[in-house]
Amino acid sequence: MEPGEARLRLDRFLQARAADLSRTRLQALIAAGRVLVDGQPRKASHRLRAGENVSVEVPLPAPLALAPEPIPLDIVYEDPALLVVNKPAGLVVHPGAGHASGTLVHALLAHCGASLSGIGGTRRPGIVHRLDRGTSGLLVVAKTDRAHLDLARQLKARTVERRYLTLVHGALPRAQGVVEAAIGRHRATGCVWRCGRPAPAARP
Repeated sequence: MEPGEARLRLDRFLQARAADLSRTRLQALIAAGRVLVDGQPRKASHRLRAGENVSVEVPLPAPLALAPEPIPLDIVYEDPALLVVNKPAGLVVHPGAGHASGTLVHALLAHCGASLSGIGGTRRPGIVHRLDRGTSGLLVVAKTDRAHLDLARQLKARTVERRYLTLVHGALPRAQGVVEAAIGRHRATGCVWRCGRPAPAARP
C-alpha cells in the first residue's frame, strides 16, 4: 500500500487496485475472509494505515453443474471476447424455477464450452443482461471475465443504447404518452407490471 492510500476504506482501496474484479465480487471476498490486512481478515469499512500489507485470495470458479445441450443458436456476431445471439421468443435465458434445462445457458455451454465468463455464477455464466422468455431480440454474452466487467459497466453507465419494439393489438386511447410509475414483478404471477394497476390473471 502506498502512503497516499492511508485512511482509505478497504473496499475502496480494492476497487482501485483490482479493476478486474467487480464491486460485488470484492464484497463477497471480504465477507468470506479472503481479504487479509497484515494477515488478518478485516471488514469492508476498515481504514487502512500506512505500511499495512493487503492480500486477496481469489478462488477458482466453481465447476459448472449444468450439462451442455445442443440447442441451435442464431449467432449474429462472435469473437474471442463475446458473442451476440438472436434469442427467439419462448427460450428462457438461464435456469430457474420450472426451467432446469433447455435454456440459453445450456445452449451456450454446448457452443462455447469452458470459455464462458464465470462471473455470472454457475447458473448464469456469461450472462450480462437478459430478455424475458416471451421476448425475442439480440442478447450479448461475455466469453471472458474482462468482457463481462466492461459490458456490465457500460450497461450501468447507460452508454449502451437498447431499443425495444412492442406490437399492440386493439384500440389505444391515445397515439403517444409517457408511463410515470414504478414497475415491478407481481408476487403471484411473476409478470413485470406497472404498480397501481390491476395485475394480470395468474397463468395456468
